[in-house]
Amino acid sequence: MILRTKYRKTAVIVAVSILYILYYFSNGGGGDIEPAFQGSPSLKKTNTHFPEECKVVLSRASEKHTIVMFLDQHNWLHLDINSDQCGNCEVTFDRSKITDPATKAVVFHFNQIDVKYLQKVRRLDQYYIWHSMESPLALRVVRGLSLDEYNNFFNLTMSYRDDSDIYYPYDTTENIRHLLDAKGSGDTNKDLDQLLRKKKKMALWVTSNCGTTSPARDRWIYSENLIKAGLELDRRGPCFPDAPRPPVRSANNDQIWGDYISEYKFYMAFENSFNCLDYITEKVFDNCLLHGAVPVVLGAKKSDYQKVIPTDSFIYAPDFKSPAELVKYLHYLDKNDSAYKQYFNWRVRDVKTMPNYGRAFGMCQLCRVLHGINVDNLFHPYYDQYYSDIPLCGYPKTTRIVTSIRNWFYGNDYNECHANAHVLSVVQNWIASIWFYLWH
Repeated sequence: MILRTKYRKTAVIVAVSILYILYYFSNGGGGDIEPAFQGSPSLKKTNTHFPEECKVVLSRASEKHTIVMFLDQHNWLHLDINSDQCGNCEVTFDRSKITDPATKAVVFHFNQIDVKYLQKVRRLDQYYIWHSMESPLALRVVRGLSLDEYNNFFNLTMSYRDDSDIYYPYDTTENIRHLLDAKGSGDTNKDLDQLLRKKKKMALWVTSNCGTTSPARDRWIYSENLIKAGLELDRRGPCFPDAPRPPVRSANNDQIWGDYISEYKFYMAFENSFNCLDYITEKVFDNCLLHGAVPVVLGAKKSDYQKVIPTDSFIYAPDFKSPAELVKYLHYLDKNDSAYKQYFNWRVRDVKTMPNYGRAFGMCQLCRVLHGINVDNLFHPYYDQYYSDIPLCGYPKTTRIVTSIRNWFYGNDYNECHANAHVLSVVQNWIASIWFYLWH
């Protein structure tokens, strides 16, 4: 009877898989892609000096501009805008204000865009901004989105990617440092000693995506191998229904969640997409750096991690030849307090040494752009080739247009990120998902 039920499940999922593949290719998911940016990235600017003329422009940015968000409110953080640093703007989720004369920017989540409707209400004095916090793997392979329908439609891009027009990372180490310093005692070394005394457990991994993508399954298998190699790893979340439930994470119980994380020495910050450009989520920033667990990372390339978090703040799992070698190192750190404590040295250093220090991001950067302040473009990896003609303190002479969202979001990512974007891999992905769910 059990086998018969499993065969029925298999038949249903295979049928759905066939429909998915037909849908995937009807939307152009497997087509060729050209990179939007050509050539090598520019030399990275750090600690960029804010030009005096931009300070004058910023001081005069008193007219309030409205930014309308076409997405679910609960998915967003960092919406506060400091008018002294960013200009005068307000953020609203009231979509009816799209036609308000004060609305100068509209941010559209990738799955909440109605091009035909927007063509009727669009004004030339508004920036339309395409936004995603998910990886190309999630959009192209899992959802089968081609993005071709948005050619020459949007003015700007906004995402976690360093090469977005509006940079919107999941967080920054500069921001984490400000939060830690604000709630600390004023003596960082004393705070660190207190944190280390709270460490009662070894390692934690909380996840809800058990096998939607190939990397999600790979990380599950990797965690199995860590446990087999002797790591005391507590796995929590919907993927492990028999394990104790972790606290529900929300804005209302952040302290409870933080106390829960901080009991562990290490947190497995495993992403559900591998080798996708700059795809580094809250797992690293909020779960680890903010709450005092050393992140063991798996997902992005090491160079991408080094761009956004201190190089001595994380452990890069692929640096080790095997899960057993990683476990051996974690056990060494567990027994060597001085070596373990070195992963918190970034909390003692000057905040100005943090990656991307001084760079405005998200709503702050967007508000600056609306007021003609484009100084944050200096941080863009392709500034010299594509952004140098935009005034740092003034409005561009021509309307900014993203020629192809598809070529930018898919074409400018690593090939390994969406290597599954062809029929054989899509079929393999779904077949593997079937067996994963049936037998685990």
